[in-house]
Amino acid sequence: MGEDQNVEVEVEVNEGEKKAGVGASVGKALNSIVGSLEAALSGRDNAVMVRVNDEALSKLDMLIEAGICKSRSECAAFLLQRGIDSSGALFDRIQSVTSQITKMREELLASVSDEAE
Repeated sequence: MGEDQNVEVEVEVNEGEKKAGVGASVGKALNSIVGSLEAALSGRDNAVMVRVNDEALSKLDMLIEAGICKSRSECAAFLLQRGIDSSGALFDRIQSVTSQITKMREELLASVSDEAE
């Protein structure tokens, strides 16, 4: 038990299977990106002005250079949508809490209103 043991394992993978696995992974990633991009670009009727740091700007430009997005605006919309999609649980929690706050505020105003009469 006290001695280190080296164990070598050889795995033989058929080259065709290896390429198919990589291809499937790449295809899945591309489908995810395309889906997010389509969601981000649909119904873009609202404009938001945002300032970003140099690193963020570099990432936006990288997406344009890769051909994923056509403009910085598209990139920002794409990344915003990806953030929203990956933060569903957080937004659900925020919605729940803000609903409770709204209800409590309404109850408080109603009780103050009743006492004033």
